[in-house]
Amino acid sequence: MPATFGQSNISFVASTFTFEEFSVAYELSLITDVGGVYRRKQLYDQMFQKDPDKKRKVIELILKVKGKTIKDKAKIPTNVDIALSNIDLVIQEVLKKPSVNIYA
Repeated sequence: MPATFGQSNISFVASTFTFEEFSVAYELSLITDVGGVYRRKQLYDQMFQKDPDKKRKVIELILKVKGKTIKDKAKIPTNVDIALSNIDLVIQEVLKKPSVNIYA
């Protein structure tokens, strides 16, 4: 279930992401604690099959997080496989989840 504006407690004044992008990342984050890697991949694939537009939005969001610019009229391919590492990167960057860096 995507987040709605009334449920949020987020300030978008200086944000680099729109509320729609935040909502997509939040919906992706709801699937992170469901079991193993294979099960997560299955659930994401099911989500993208039910809503191909969501897959396009996730691909756009991955490109934005990685610093790639997208032209307004650019065709986004939806027949690509999205890696779990890219989904985790989007969740971490958009929702500002803490990360741990270990230096040895």
